[in-house]
Amino acid sequence: MLGSNTLFFQLVSYPLKYLTPESTKHPSDAIVVASAGVHKSGAPTPGSTLRAHAAAKLYLEGLAPIVIITGGVTEPYLHPVNIKGMAIILQGMGVPSHDIIIENRSADTYKNGIETAKILERLKLKTVLLVSHDYHLFRLVSVFKKLGIEAYAYAANQSYLKTTIPWWRYFDWANFNRLQTIVHEYLGLLSYKYSNRI
Repeated sequence: MLGSNTLFFQLVSYPLKYLTPESTKHPSDAIVVASAGVHKSGAPTPGSTLRAHAAAKLYLEGLAPIVIITGGVTEPYLHPVNIKGMAIILQGMGVPSHDIIIENRSADTYKNGIETAKILERLKLKTVLLVSHDYHLFRLVSVFKKLGIEAYAYAANQSYLKTTIPWWRYFDWANFNRLQTIVHEYLGLLSYKYSNRI
């Protein structure tokens, strides 16, 4: 019951919000959007959908000429990957397919950085605008900067108006699921710091 409490969730997640880099619409060579997973069908999860939507808006506002989806589609999803996962959302919002690059070799945040860095080097790109949820941005930005990439952050979930939570949703099992995500992020930060990946 405690884990499903909204106030408890906010208390646990507060340190991550303190660490979160400033969300900014900084003009860059590329927008890099991190996947938050896909379903068995290849359809993006709600988290991936939100991130893709935010990345598309940034592209349409002229913040960068290309969008790189990192970890967008991985095995066992079959080709063509350009019509699955987050890419279909980007295209549906008006991002041309020739301006979308899908990096589908990585399966975690560190590999997101490694594999994306290879693409950036090949295309001679220097700066990136990283799109993810606020709780994930500190680790994501830290990885890219550790790899020598000039990176800026944009929080996908902070780009929309927040609504007041009704009192009857203070005990909501959705908070328990979000709490699991936050705990996962804390463990990831400790692991990455210990292994010198950030």
